[in-house]
This record gives sequence, structure tokens and C-alpha cells, in this order.
Amino acid sequence: MAEIPRAYAEDAYTPDRLRRRPTDECRHSRKFRTFSAGGERLAHRDPSVDISPMHDWQHNTPEDLREREADPAMSRFKDHEYRVDQPLRWDEECIRFASHTKWAFIFGMMRVLGLVGGGMFTVVAFITTIAMAIMHANEARFGSFLSNFLDAPGWIVPFVALLISASMWGVGEGMQRFFPYFAAGFQPGPMWELNRRTGQVIVFADPSKRRTAWKVGHTLPFHEFDCYLLSTPDAQGSPQYSLSLVHHLDEVQVRLVGMFGMFGATQSHLEQRATWDMLQRYMDVSQPLPDFPMLEQDRLADPTTREHDKRTGRDPRFWRDMDDATYDRYVEAQQGKINALYL
Repeated sequence: MAEIPRAYAEDAYTPDRLRRRPTDECRHSRKFRTFSAGGERLAHRDPSVDISPMHDWQHNTPEDLREREADPAMSRFKDHEYRVDQPLRWDEECIRFASHTKWAFIFGMMRVLGLVGGGMFTVVAFITTIAMAIMHANEARFGSFLSNFLDAPGWIVPFVALLISASMWGVGEGMQRFFPYFAAGFQPGPMWELNRRTGQVIVFADPSKRRTAWKVGHTLPFHEFDCYLLSTPDAQGSPQYSLSLVHHLDEVQVRLVGMFGMFGATQSHLEQRATWDMLQRYMDVSQPLPDFPMLEQDRLADPTTREHDKRTGRDPRFWRDMDDATYDRYVEAQQGKINALYL
């Protein structure tokens, strides 16, 4: 059954609404400005070019799209009634983000630390032990070099490190694989929502508890938010860029992190600038949805996009039926488009 396009609300976002923002005095504290709006404020634009960060193109290939389309479990998301109360969602109506549970974070960290420990710390421990064994053999006054080398203390250290790393990885991997709803699940409710149909940004109060999971903390128009490009150093001191949507008057913030891998820290600020333009295009109901692979199956359910595609004769399966060689050319062209726009 075809999805019936849902009409936009009267207050849905279009760029001309920016001229009607309230001009009251900003109520941001110094601490809020430092941690939430301390980076470069990106300009509000009216992007008409299809642009999106490269992560979407790398993880939503035509083959990936066809596999999801054939997956019976994924077919449920075609039903609007099923999607209404899903805490994690991205379609023609809204982008809704839910964070992983604390247990998911713990087991995820065990898996990562076990993998890193097995691949790096164990190697370092083994090399260090060899160096110390050589020193021990050279300093020994009796016996052969080989026997003193093998008898050197500390050989157990790399094996203990390997055992601990393997155990951590095994527990994390096993829990996430066999008990996914517990060890890799999401919180009962969403953290925030950007609604294209209504033009509103919804920030939920406390998504971690079932009794407060869907309690709304703030509902504010998208055009009243500014976007800030934040930069924080990683473990090696290299800058990691991310985005923060901040209400221009009140202390209300949406950190764009972790959504389908689309939102999150990157080493390139170009990716974040592309993300901001993509979001503005997504929320603007006077324009069709951004034309990238992930949203293709939702285009017919959006009124503006449906009319656009009908007028231009766009193939509804343009991305899904594309061959790999052609898709690679589009990926390369998209990267060139990002470089040309933001470098």
C-alpha cells in the first residue's frame, strides 16, 4: 500500500521565517555559551544544492539499500503508525535521535578496549618484555644467552595482557550479539527531534527512564536555532569537529551526535558544514528532500518532494537500482562538490 503524503503544518520551516525571529535579550549564561555555543557560528543559508556528508554515501550503497528493502524486519518502517513511537527515526517527517543505554556504552567500551588492547597494548608489552629479556641475558654471569633470555622474568606479562584483552572483547562481543536488546539497546525515549512537517525542534526532558521517556522539555521553531561548529581534541591532540544547535535566546541545545553515523565528531570540518546545509535543506518544506541514498524510499511520502519528482521525471529507484561503478562516480563527485563549496 502506497504511503499517503502528509500535509505540512502552518508553521513548517521555510527560510523566510528567519526574518521573523524574536529579538528579545539573550538569556545564555557564560557557562552555557562556553560549552554549547563556544565555536564558530555557521551561517543560515538557503541551500538548493543536494549536499550531504560522505558517511551516508559510504554506508548506504545501492547493495545496502536493496538488502534493507528485502529484509522483512525493515518493512515495518513503511507503516507510519509503527514509526510514530519509535525513539530512533529518520524519514520524510522527522529526524529523531535516541541514545544507547548505559549498559550498551559499557559493553561497547569493553569490546573496543579489548580490541585495542589485543592489537596494541599486547604488542607493546611483548616488545618491552623481549627488550628486558635481552638486557637480562646480557647481564647474566652464568649460563648461555638463550637460556638466560628464556628464563628472564616478565614473560607472563604479554600473555596476561592478551588474556585480559581477549576476555574484555569476548564479553562485550558476546553480550551485544546474543543479548542485543540489553547490551546494545537504546534508551526508552528519544533525546531530540527535528520535525520537517511541523518545523519544530523538540527536546525531551529525560529519555533514560520509562516513566519520563517521552516527556517533552522544549518545543521551539527550527528557525530560532543557530548552528555552532565545535572543536575538541582527541587523544592524540588532533581536532574533532561536531555540531550543536542552540536556541538563540534560551538555554536549549541539541548536540548532533551518533545518528546513524551521520552526525558525530569528524576530523574534517567540511563534513560538518555539509551536514548543516543538508539539515537546512531537509527542514525547508519549500524544497524537496535532499536527494541522497538513505532517504530515497521516503520521497514519495513527502508532498513537495513527490511533486518535484513527478515534474522532473525522477526514477523512484534511482539509487537502489544503480550499479557499483556508476555509484562510485557519484561518490567521487559528491566529495568534489563538498570540497568546492567549503574549502
